Amino acid sequence: MTKTKKRISQSQIAKELGVSQSLVSLVLNGRRENVSDESYNRIWTLADEKGYIPRGMQPNLAPDVRSSYVGVILRTGLRLANLSNTFSHVHQGLFTVLQQSHISTTFLGGEGDLDEKMLYELLRRRDPLLGIVVYGEVKEPFLRALGALGVEVLSVYANMPGLCHSVLPNEKQSLEQLVDHLTKLGHTRFAFLGGNAKLGRNHARLSALRESLAARNLSLDERNVLNVSNGDRQEGFDCAAELVQRTAGREAPTAWVCYNGLMARGALQFALLRGIRIPQDISLVTIDRTRACEEIHPYMTSAGSDPQVIGEEAAKLLCRSGGGARSVDKIYTDLVVPSTFDAGETSGPCSA
Repeated sequence: MTKTKKRISQSQIAKELGVSQSLVSLVLNGRRENVSDESYNRIWTLADEKGYIPRGMQPNLAPDVRSSYVGVILRTGLRLANLSNTFSHVHQGLFTVLQQSHISTTFLGGEGDLDEKMLYELLRRRDPLLGIVVYGEVKEPFLRALGALGVEVLSVYANMPGLCHSVLPNEKQSLEQLVDHLTKLGHTRFAFLGGNAKLGRNHARLSALRESLAARNLSLDERNVLNVSNGDRQEGFDCAAELVQRTAGREAPTAWVCYNGLMARGALQFALLRGIRIPQDISLVTIDRTRACEEIHPYMTSAGSDPQVIGEEAAKLLCRSGGGARSVDKIYTDLVVPSTFDAGETSGPCSA
């Protein structure tokens, strides 16, 4: 009987190359910042030669893993040509982890572009499918149709209990961090600039904001709640304009909580055009951890689960579950990724 070759660990790679294990860990988790090209290439060359597989990946996938792939499906409203700020980070995380085990990703289409027949045709002509990752909230019948294909399905940023695995942001923790920060600065009057109004993510964030305020004996004035159908810069600009118009002649909110970083950037642009000082007059914060928060000064005060980490965890979960066909008594996992807070440059003490 042929003896299975033992796969190398990160510590063994570090020892063999004479470098630190922390450097090896950074490189094998897809980080290149402050790592020389020589070190990066040496680590990956040895890892590939020795058959390194990241923690959480199933070793028994190795013989066929080079021909495996994960399909990606987008919710209605998303397009590959203009993939949202959040899901571009998710995809990077998914790809980073999967490529380490020679698993590729492929775009299967959007929710509105696919029917059951097309999916069967797509999968019949492909190499072994490890699973399908759905970006965003899709309708239940569509998700059930995916499940009927007999492959592992995982949803990111949407929880579908009993239908598939999911990886979710910790919305309650994000709002708790933002509200805690703002109330300690003296703010008691809040506004919510909400986008993607029909999606569960909007409802979850608004609900979490109300709960965090209520825990401090504060309430959210419904006149200061705005919800629009999309969630880009223009929607943020329009929400800020509407809010200022609504609050004319009455006590206005001093803290604006934005649905995401893009809307926060749009609201900031409106404030600058109207001579509203951020953060002296208004504290502007966002539920986000994407590049929109730090793409340019002022950096946004923000809290949220890192979408790239969500993508990484989605890849690990698919590989741990083994992929492939699903059993009738499948136990589904719902992972919640912790939120992190960043006190940027757009929040300050309440002046009103």
